[in-house]
Amino acid sequence: MSATGSSGWAGWWGRLFGRAATGRATQQRTQCRDVLVAEALAPTGAVAAGEADADAEARLHSGLYALALHPALDGGAACNDALLEATRQALLSRDWSARQLPRRPQLLPQLIQTVNDPESSARATAAIIGQDPVLTGNLLRIANSPAFRMQERPVDSLQRAITLVGTEGIRQIISAVLVQPVMHLQCSEFPQFSTIIWEHALLSSRAAADHARTVSQQDPFAAQWLGLTQGLGAALVMKQLLQEAQTVQVPLDYPTAEAVLRQWTLPVAQRVAAAWELPAPVHEALEQTNADSPLPRTLRFARAAAAASLLARHGHIGKSQGLAWLEQLPGTPPHALLWIWRRLHGRPVETLADEHDGEG
Repeated sequence: MSATGSSGWAGWWGRLFGRAATGRATQQRTQCRDVLVAEALAPTGAVAAGEADADAEARLHSGLYALALHPALDGGAACNDALLEATRQALLSRDWSARQLPRRPQLLPQLIQTVNDPESSARATAAIIGQDPVLTGNLLRIANSPAFRMQERPVDSLQRAITLVGTEGIRQIISAVLVQPVMHLQCSEFPQFSTIIWEHALLSSRAAADHARTVSQQDPFAAQWLGLTQGLGAALVMKQLLQEAQTVQVPLDYPTAEAVLRQWTLPVAQRVAAAWELPAPVHEALEQTNADSPLPRTLRFARAAAAASLLARHGHIGKSQGLAWLEQLPGTPPHALLWIWRRLHGRPVETLADEHDGEG
């Protein structure tokens, strides 16, 4: 065989084994992620009376972080105290004025103005972005996402989106369109972080608006911004954590990232809401996240419901398990919970969840 033929065969075998190795590595990472999520969702011990809601909420958030923070290499490391403290100090001392935050979306004041106008229609609201092809394309993508898609036929025009989701739905989608570019974050240590956190923010905003309308009797527009800003808060916390890890020259690990996100996501979201001059109820609710009042309770439910939805979409829990955990959170009647769950999922995801339950 000629040298050229030998090198050709060598290249072919190299590509073949390279693809096989890549496939094995992907499978191993997937299996490792599945184990990580299963461990996050596992009960940590006996739950005292009256603490079931906190336990269910904590387990759902642990599952969310296991999805978002699945590391390229799993080492089971403990929290890095030096990195924790450096990030805490950086967040405490940071200038949270509008100049130091992501720029407020240019069209946001117009959107808020139309929302406050009782005469404003869905078409008038959609006209805010209708002249920008990029924003219109993003709107159609979000309208076709599982959180908003209402039927099998795709939404292929702005007019069809208006017809299907109405004025309030269009406002929700436009809000998401304005926030999405600001939330994008490159994170090589946790490559799925940006995607998972964005999906969680989108689902949280949807669940919060539905919960505000049907359960807490609050403004759905303000509620949906709670869901979006908490996602933006998580992205900004991760950005700060990446900067501090680079400054102190230590690798970024899963336990440290989870601890920082748990502690700082909502405080940073409150700073964003204030700097962007969002409606007062938004940053007031983010300041009172532990208060047993309507909007903070809506935010708490929405974040947990979005986490349960993502875990179901990725096949880690079924519908019945997700609903059982969400039922433990106070203040949401079962019929409202089921309706919100169906709004988050739609038929395809519910079928997958039901199959998962059946296998269990």
